[in-house]
Order: sequence, then C-alpha cells, then structure tokens
Amino acid sequence: MMASRQRGFTMVELAMVLVIASVLMAMAAPKLAAAFRQRAVSGAGDQFVLAHSLARSTALRYGRVSELHIDAAAARFWVEVDTSGTGVRDTVGFVHSVADDRVKISSTRALLCFDARGVATTGGSCQPGDATVVFATTNKVDTVRVTTLGKVLR
Repeated sequence: MMASRQRGFTMVELAMVLVIASVLMAMAAPKLAAAFRQRAVSGAGDQFVLAHSLARSTALRYGRVSELHIDAAAARFWVEVDTSGTGVRDTVGFVHSVADDRVKISSTRALLCFDARGVATTGGSCQPGDATVVFATTNKVDTVRVTTLGKVLR
C-alpha cells in the first residue's frame, strides 16, 4: 500500500512568513506615509500652476479679464471668467480643494487677474500679480511664486 503524502505548508512556516512580512511592513510604513504626504503637497502646487495657466489662457480665449481666486482659509482655488459677455462670471474648470489631503494654503494674494492679453492686471478689485503661495502639511512645504507680469516660478 502506498502512503499518501500531503502537500502544503505547516502552521509554523505560515507563521514565520507572516512575522517576516509584518516586520517589513512596520519598517516601510513611515516612509510610505511620508512619501504620500510629500506627493499631496507637490500635487497641490501642480494643481495651482495648472489653474494659473488656465486663468491666463481663458483670458486670451475670451478676450476678457479672468480671475484666479485663492481661498486660503478653505484651502481651495478656482478660475472665473465672463464666458458669455453678459457680465456674469462662471467658474472655468473646477474648484481645486486640497483640504481633503490635509494640505494648508497660505498666500500673499487672494485674487489674481489677467487681462485679454494674458498679462497680470490690477484693475478693479484685482490685486497685484506678484504672489507667493505656500502649500504645506506638518513637515512638507511647496512654494509657488508668481511674478508681477504673471510668470510662475517654482
């Protein structure tokens, strides 16, 4: 009679694999969390640069003043422009909110405007084009600077 041999892993082998995997995860978790925080801050800065570009390009496209609103208290920013020529401003794109990622915004300006040429303007309630916008979490910071003419520096 042939003895049947069972295949598989013993409980001791499975326990050893789980212990080793747990130790590796415990060592990697802080570095992964820090990488995700850094990416959230960099992503917020990238979104702001894109919104800035959108504000300038919509001003050129519609031939009207566009506004880039920065709401630091609510950690969000968006672009508005009069797309119909009736004097009613519409949000172009969408409102970028970085509060969900626990990113805080501080800015030297609350409103940046661009004229029909895509150049920063100070007419009406618009503030000067030079701005410094800082995106930060507990230990990561990303700064975006905008010059007086509206050029972005990172």
